[in-house]
Amino acid sequence: MNISDFAMIIVDDTPTIEEEQLCGDSETYTLWRFVFLLVSSWIACLGVIGNVFLVYLFSTRHYPNTPPTLYPGVLAVLDALICAMYILLFGADAAIGFLHFERLFVIYHIYIVPAFVIAKITQLAIPYMLIFATLERFVWIVGAKRNKIIRAMYSPQGRQITMIMSLVICVLLRLPTFWAITVYEFPDCPDFFRTQVASAAPWVGDSLIFHIYDFHLLSITQTFVPFVVLLTFNFVIVKRLCSIEIDGPDSEKRMSMEYTTGMTLKPTEDSEISRRASTTSVLLSKRRMNPAVKSAIYTMVAIVTSYLVSNTLHLILTALERSNSALLRHPSDPSLASTFHTAFSDTVSFVYMFTSAIRLVIYYFCNAAIRDDVNAFLRDFFRRGEKEAEITHI
Repeated sequence: MNISDFAMIIVDDTPTIEEEQLCGDSETYTLWRFVFLLVSSWIACLGVIGNVFLVYLFSTRHYPNTPPTLYPGVLAVLDALICAMYILLFGADAAIGFLHFERLFVIYHIYIVPAFVIAKITQLAIPYMLIFATLERFVWIVGAKRNKIIRAMYSPQGRQITMIMSLVICVLLRLPTFWAITVYEFPDCPDFFRTQVASAAPWVGDSLIFHIYDFHLLSITQTFVPFVVLLTFNFVIVKRLCSIEIDGPDSEKRMSMEYTTGMTLKPTEDSEISRRASTTSVLLSKRRMNPAVKSAIYTMVAIVTSYLVSNTLHLILTALERSNSALLRHPSDPSLASTFHTAFSDTVSFVYMFTSAIRLVIYYFCNAAIRDDVNAFLRDFFRRGEKEAEITHI
């Protein structure tokens, strides 16, 4: 399977066994591309560690003055999976293509189909976890919990039900991909590294229903809908944040936001500030926000913004692939991807992985509570290391 297919499966002009090819399709790895994917894989490895650490923080720490961490915790698990799948799919493929590891080539084609399916499920689940987490922050900043559906959805039990149902639906929607991909073997090929290739199953090209389902329905569900929803929520939240004055020492006197069972917000305003406009005097309330709440909202805004960047590139790639643009085909051999397609696909996949890998960095710079926890953990870690070194030296 072409390495650029991490963004989506391209079944147009996909070779099948019936075409009786002597060897499977392959890609040429330049030194620059190998180094790029090698460095990217190391970044993905750090992303796995960082997101596992976030899961540890969310599961062992409690931040009572901020929105609950169920959705961010699940999002960290999904981000860790995306980074891990990037290593298994891209890092391994680069090592096979450039370094020619025969044993890794065999192992790669054993796990590639389930790994690809897991990656697709994760890709579909991430934007919806972002939507739920962003909506939760939106409710906090707006302070409106009168809607029964929203109130039930963001109760402790409601969050768990919503999360489980969302993940189950994502698995069911992407599960058909497992049967849509198969590993073809070419035993007569003289090149060992072209004796196996993962590509679309023979029935995929003949199935109009699957084509509509995979190329249209799921593309809209995974790419377009989350993009519009998250962009809209982000715009509204940023606009709200810009209209709220920065917290001062007397912020508790002006507005208090209390976390109660079921996440009920109780804004209480004790004073109103008088303002004159021409000959009319209008009373406006100065809204203040708890610093912990604000940092949690800023964190989610930063995370969603990073996702929107990767999703925008994905939308561009999707449009080019759906239109069968000539930019994506090699000028002399239409069966091969162009240099532009390979480079752009690698970039899209890298940006998608990178936005998941830097979650801990975003939390560190945007969320003071998590920053303090990270600093405390690092201090304890290095102190423990120094003590062990002293004992060993003695």
